[in-house]
Amino acid sequence: MKSISSLQAKTLMGQAIVATLIVAAGTAWNAWPAAADDGLKPDLSLNAFMRKKLDASSQILEGLTTEDAELIKQGAKTLIELSKVEKWNILSDPEYRESSLDFRSNAKKLIEAAEKDNFDNAALQWFATTKNCIECHQHVRRERAASKKK
Repeated sequence: MKSISSLQAKTLMGQAIVATLIVAAGTAWNAWPAAADDGLKPDLSLNAFMRKKLDASSQILEGLTTEDAELIKQGAKTLIELSKVEKWNILSDPEYRESSLDFRSNAKKLIEAAEKDNFDNAALQWFATTKNCIECHQHVRRERAASKKK
């Protein structure tokens, strides 16, 4: 079996991160249709809120690909703060609440890895965080579809 170099491994990791973020971004935009914007504060529409999440995610990706721990930490801290605001809590069921807690836990582990300049572990924690996002967005879509059938 042929082994790969460290540079090749990092290139593959970067490509996997980009692919994961593309899927997560598409999932995020599809999970919150414009009609869900009712009742939001005028200073931050749902689209603007989603943009902040995507911007923080991009910051993490940039930090991972350039091995800039500060960018990773800033992006993860922003995501944690966003996860605490009312706009984030669009469902109140136990699965959604648990998913939000898992998200914050994964983002905190991402920060811890970045603080140690452990970029391989940071990438793995980012995968876990992104996976959590995708699963949560799938849950939201299922719940919305079920409520439309009622």
